[in-house]
Amino acid sequence: MFKKSTLALAIALASSNSFAQVQELETTKVKGETKENQEVISSLKIEENMVNNLDDLVRDIPGVVIKAADGRWGGTGFNIRGVADDRIAVSIDGIEQGESLQYEGGQAYGYFKGGRNGLELETVKQVSITKGADSVISGSGALGGSVRFVTKDADDFLKDSGDDTAAKLSASYDSASETAMGSIAAAGRFGGLEALLIGTKRKGHETENHTAGADIDGSGRERPDPQDIDRDNIFLKMNYDFSANNTLGFIVEDRTVETETDARSYNGPWYVGRIGDDTSERQRIGIFQKANVDAGLFDRIEWSIDRQNVNFEAKTHQSVTFYGGLTPRVDTRTFDQELTQFKFDFNKRIKSGNVEHDIFYGFAYSDKEVDNEETRVQTRAGQDPAFTTRQALVPHSEITNYNLFVLDRISLSDDTKLEVGLRYDDYEYDATPSEFFQDNLGGNSLGKQDFNFFSGALGLTQKVGDNSKIIAKIGRAFKAPTVEQLYTRSGSEDNWSTGPNPDLDVETSTNYELTFETKTEGARFAVTGFFNKFQDFIETRPIGSRINELGEVDEYNIPVNVSDADTKGLELVASFDLNKTLGAPEGLSAFFNSAYIDGEQDNGDPLTSVQPFSSKLGISYANETWGVNSTLTYTAAKDAGDAYSTNSEGERVERDYLSNSAAVLDITAFYKLTEQLTLRAGVFNVTDKEYYIWDSIRFVGRDDLRPGIGVRDNGISRYTEPGRNFTVRADFKF
Repeated sequence: MFKKSTLALAIALASSNSFAQVQELETTKVKGETKENQEVISSLKIEENMVNNLDDLVRDIPGVVIKAADGRWGGTGFNIRGVADDRIAVSIDGIEQGESLQYEGGQAYGYFKGGRNGLELETVKQVSITKGADSVISGSGALGGSVRFVTKDADDFLKDSGDDTAAKLSASYDSASETAMGSIAAAGRFGGLEALLIGTKRKGHETENHTAGADIDGSGRERPDPQDIDRDNIFLKMNYDFSANNTLGFIVEDRTVETETDARSYNGPWYVGRIGDDTSERQRIGIFQKANVDAGLFDRIEWSIDRQNVNFEAKTHQSVTFYGGLTPRVDTRTFDQELTQFKFDFNKRIKSGNVEHDIFYGFAYSDKEVDNEETRVQTRAGQDPAFTTRQALVPHSEITNYNLFVLDRISLSDDTKLEVGLRYDDYEYDATPSEFFQDNLGGNSLGKQDFNFFSGALGLTQKVGDNSKIIAKIGRAFKAPTVEQLYTRSGSEDNWSTGPNPDLDVETSTNYELTFETKTEGARFAVTGFFNKFQDFIETRPIGSRINELGEVDEYNIPVNVSDADTKGLELVASFDLNKTLGAPEGLSAFFNSAYIDGEQDNGDPLTSVQPFSSKLGISYANETWGVNSTLTYTAAKDAGDAYSTNSEGERVERDYLSNSAAVLDITAFYKLTEQLTLRAGVFNVTDKEYYIWDSIRFVGRDDLRPGIGVRDNGISRYTEPGRNFTVRADFKF
């Protein structure tokens, strides 16, 4: 049977392509580790921490949070060291997870916010989170870092060799959202054939806030809007081993999330009875082969072909008050992304004297089609229903990309390691005008656009003595414009506010890092200093005006490369085996980590996406039968001096709300009843602290007339984090 490569760690660092599918099993079973500022989270760690969503996944990682949206749309992506959204590359088994459609001109009205979709965590074997520029590995979008998910294989459940079958039943309950989860995994090996099937269902409600306050409609509402959320996921992976060195396989995945939101915080003078009925789907099918061969140019080859469809539909039922009375209206907006991807990856080891080269190289080609439509049905009093449909925010677009990369991990000696990487990407965009979507600015803004970029990486690891090392890294990354940034517009032909820009360039970042790490028999300590320089950030700015067909003046905004920014900071990680360091009972351990980040824009304003200082202290005890872990997390308050902006008149604009400081205690425990059955439980926010996460409230304003963003009275309290809550989980293997 084909075994997992002993090069797994190097492979994980070398490519977001199909190499990411062959992580070594032993690597995935560690509780979590940091490797040169790469956080690795295993499936076991996901179970131990009772992770129910992506917010839980990054709970213990310094400098990483999930960027929050409003209740209807959920989180919109990862925030790594103060950089968020599409500036973080996200992939599953090397397949990019699409781009967002944020509709900046109309976010406040709550009709649509197309995120980058998600995945079912029960199918995840390992998550690798890299901080800092990462385009050599992950391509476009990795300005602030990358998040790479690797899915499970059948042999994660089976014996090392021989025919075998196994199954696993998992169930959990999360009190904060009343979410119940049930999952079943079945795996088998019959000769050279291996198969894994995982089915998972989650059903729950909105995540509660700290205190259930006034249950009213409008912006003064003190509770999250009521929701019903159903998540279903089917995952199938099969492979056949033709020999010990040659495996052919295929994978199928189908994920559906249905969310119904009673958007009571929107009800008021403009909207009445708003209900959101949203469906998010991701389907994937792929075929792959991996083989060890004795060839001159490579020792190992992997190729894969994948097809992925990401579809999002937001349907809003409501009555509007714009026409002198209540007018029933249903708005349906869709955002579809269909991706086809071909990848080839190679590995070659070369030894020349005392110098060893571990070379990874490859190429990939992808073709993505993007569609966005809006359908509106409304009925005014005394009139027949009016039905309209059009491409709403972006036209039908096709994006093709090809890339070439090479990464050489060089061992100069036992004490000195060098890493050199280079990647070339070429992106071509082609938008199709239609009767629903025209270039109202004139010119060629709906024509073809082409972008290319060279990414680079350079790293040096130098041992200092027997137990310490210094790691220096420089990375160069880019993000190509999104379809929305290139072609967006809003409103009707004669009443619109946003125009496209055919002259955009890629956003870039350069990351410098220096890490000192030391280890003893019972302890590990690492401190990292970093500096990130970002250039040509794309932002929407007022540019000009035009005279429309009605003879009126339309002022409009377009996205432009106008902003530079930089972030800098320190991160500290320490872990201790207290038995070896202090003579405490065997099984007792502790950890500490902290992150300080500062960010500034080129006009001197702070980069408001940067999170406040945070630190964590954890103490745990575990033996073969039971264990308990406690974690105390401290987060500083967001300072007003780190949260203001400057308007077009040069005036300083303060944020209405700032997050408070908080110390939050979480306690988890497990008990292994038998070799097959493990029970876990956790109590979170044990002291019932009332607090806010900065990323949850940094867009919220006081007395803003726009529904969904503005709050009045004590409406801000609906954004508080849950009070004391608990999670229980059971896993049964047979």
